[in-house]
Order: sequence, then C-alpha cells, then structure tokens
Amino acid sequence: MNRILSAFILITGCFTFASLSFAQTPWSLQKCINHAFEHNLQIKQSDLGNDQAEIGLLSAKGAFLPSINTSGSLGYNIGMTLDPFTNEFATDAIQSNSFGVSSGLTLYNGFRNHLNLKRAEIGLELAATNLERTQNDLILLISSAYLNVLFQEEFVNIATLNLDATKRQVDRMTKLVDAGAAPASNLLDVQAQQAADYATLISNENARSIAKLNLTQLLQLSPEEASTFEIVLPSDSDMESSSLPASASQAINHALNSFPEMRAASLTLEDANVNLDLAKTGYLPRLFGSYNFGSGYSANRQIPVGEPTYDLAELGQLEDGTTVYYSGVTADGAQVIPLVPNYSEYEAISFSDQLSMNINQSIFFSLSIPVLNGFNTRSGVKQAEVGVLQSKYAQQSTKQALTQTIESAWADAIASQKNLLAQQAALSSAELAFANTKLQFESGAISALDYADSRTRLDNAKVNMLRTRYDLLFKSKILDFYQGKAITLR
Repeated sequence: MNRILSAFILITGCFTFASLSFAQTPWSLQKCINHAFEHNLQIKQSDLGNDQAEIGLLSAKGAFLPSINTSGSLGYNIGMTLDPFTNEFATDAIQSNSFGVSSGLTLYNGFRNHLNLKRAEIGLELAATNLERTQNDLILLISSAYLNVLFQEEFVNIATLNLDATKRQVDRMTKLVDAGAAPASNLLDVQAQQAADYATLISNENARSIAKLNLTQLLQLSPEEASTFEIVLPSDSDMESSSLPASASQAINHALNSFPEMRAASLTLEDANVNLDLAKTGYLPRLFGSYNFGSGYSANRQIPVGEPTYDLAELGQLEDGTTVYYSGVTADGAQVIPLVPNYSEYEAISFSDQLSMNINQSIFFSLSIPVLNGFNTRSGVKQAEVGVLQSKYAQQSTKQALTQTIESAWADAIASQKNLLAQQAALSSAELAFANTKLQFESGAISALDYADSRTRLDNAKVNMLRTRYDLLFKSKILDFYQGKAITLR
C-alpha cells in the first residue's frame, strides 16, 4: 500500500512539474508589443528592406571607385599560326601565356553617380520609415486584440456572477416550493433562467477563447505557449481613459510633423525629384578613361646558343668592285655587307625574362555625346515629371487622410465619452430597478418572468456600459498614440 501511495505521489509530482514547466507569467500589453517586434514576420520583412537599402547605398558609393580587373590565359597553338610575341609564323605546338590588369573610371556622366548616391540615401531613410510604420500598425493591432481579450474577460465575469445569483435563486425557490410557499411554476422559470445563464457563460467563454486565439496568433506563439497564455488584468485605475484634448489640432500637428506616413510621403517626393534629375543626365555627354597593363610568354621566343657559322656559297665581288670577306667588312674600308649568322642550337627565353621584356601599357579616353536615341531620354524625362506630380498628389492625399482619421478619432472619442456618461446613468437606474424587483420577487409580489425581464435589462445595461467604456478607452489611447504617447496599460 505504501508503494502504491509513493508511486501515486511520484506520478502526481511529475504532472505538477510538467504543468509548471509550461506555465507562463501573465503577459502585459508592453510585453506583447515587445514580443511581436521580435517575432512578427512583417517586422522581419521590413528589417530585410533596411538590409537591401544598405546594400544599395554601398553599391552607389562604389560607383565612384575605379574598376580593377585582372586576367590571365594559358594556351597551345597547333599548326600554322602567328605568334603574338615574336611576330613570326609557327607551325609547331606553341605554348603561350598572357597576363594583364585593366582599370576603368567614369570621369564625367552628368553627375549621375552623385544622384544615384542621393537616391540610395533616401532609400535607406525610406526603409527605416517603412519599418516604423509597420511597427505602428502592429502596435494598434496588438492593442486592439489585447483590449478585446479584456473586454471578453469582463463578459465572462458578468455571466459568472449572473449564474451564481441565479443558482442562489434556484436554491431559494426550491425550498419555497418544497415548503408549499410558492408554486412549482416559479421554480421552473428560475431553472430556465439558470440554463439560459449557463448558455450565456459558455458563449462568453468561447468568445474569450477566440479573442485569446486572435492575440496569440498575432504574437505567433507556439501551441504550447498559447495553451497557457494569460494576460495581466489591469486595475480599475489602469483602465481609466486618458483625458481627451479640447480639439484634434494637437494630435494632427504632431502626426503631420512626425508620423512615418508623412515622412515616407516627403521622402518619396524627394526621390521622384532626384529621379527627374537622373533622367535629364541622358542629355549630357559621358567621359570614360581606362588603363591597361599586360605582359606574356611564348615558348617560340628563343635566343641562339654558341658561336655562329656563316654559310656562303662563294666569295666574289660586288658590282662596284668591292671585295667581301667572311667578317663582312670590305678590305678597303668601304661599304659593310652584313653576313647572316647560322646557329646550330637555340634555347627559349625564360618565363621571368619574357614577362619583363613583353610589358605593354595603354591609356584610353572615350567620349560619348548623345545625339539621337529614339526619344528614349525625352520619354524618360517626361515619365519622371509625371512621377513627381504623382508623388506630390500622394503626399497631399496622405496628409488629408491622416488629418481626417485623427479628426474622426477625436470626434468618436468625444461621442464615446458622452455615451459613457449616459450608459453609467442607465446602469445606475437598472441596478436600482433590479434591486427593487429582486425584493418584490423574493416576497412573492411578482413572477419569475418579471424578475427575468428586470435582470435582462440590468445585463444589457452592464454590457452597454462595458462596451462603451472599452470603446472610449481604446479611442483615447488612439488619440494618445497620435500625440506621440505610448499605448500602455500598467
């Protein structure tokens, strides 16, 4: 028996440890936002956009540097061919090598490289702005989903309290019916209300589960993490909405001056103007300089070895009477007749010697002046001008849309604030009415149906007040966001 008890304790401890290992600390709103910034795929894609922009900036800077390339070759010529290093025809298999270094530099192209560098710098700023805009959108999504979980949590609490109250009424009515002090129909009505309250609780719990699922999907949590996911329940003071500004002007001014949407629109317009300048460089000439350095080796290039011999068929005199000797010098010191030496042995010039002997260098400058290119440059300039106008209109449209969004958010928040006061008054009246109905029902003055109707009105008042409260909370946080304040729930 002791062994069985010990085994049971061990197994229970293992399950307890396993459950604790999966347990998580409740998630605050800030923790959710920080986690999303680290794991969200859209954020990671925007980070890649930054990387691409940095690569583009490096490429634009590199365009100012000269190009340097090296080359080398090894080949065998078989059959009749002209040796490039001896300028003689060769019929045997000849090995040859060539080595070279070449460099080129754009000296002038209408400052096209400078404009490309400017566009790359704008692109880097635009990528950072797009990342910030993605982060802002994610903050709003996470905040909305987080508040929705809190909202559904409140519904579950209300449904739980209602079910507990109905259970107490069922117990009380059961005692009254058993004592003969109340008809059985009253008990049936209260039991029906209990069943309805239980169904409402299940429905609200399902809605809370779906709200949590939506939030965990935004956070991209694993199934194990999602199964134990819980949020921090803020206090009543944390749930107080921020004081609303007297007008939307403050939020509008801040958003127009600092929000990434406006910065992106301004950068896009600046990029369009630079692109127009780039298109105009097509009308300008281009000057390019290049330098080449090379050398080579040929196995066919040889030098004679030993003393030469002179193979003369006969000795004689020239037409002018000059006598020719083997030395090639005339006896009377007149004209010198060179003799062709014959060598019986040759050896190839060494590889290193040929590399120094065969050095060749060249410097070239090329100038290109556009004259006619099928109106390509003109069409490119016109398209760039249209792009500038499109960017201007897009900037104005972004400004208009952002202004209207903030004005609507402010008007909605003011309306929600007024509605909350009305809903709080309605809830107070419904609570007083239900308290009176409850006393009448418990004294037998009214039926269970009247009691249920009063409870339904109270529930609706609670739901409407909660919905309005969370609506005002979210809208006030949105206005805080447009004013540059962080969306937080302590």
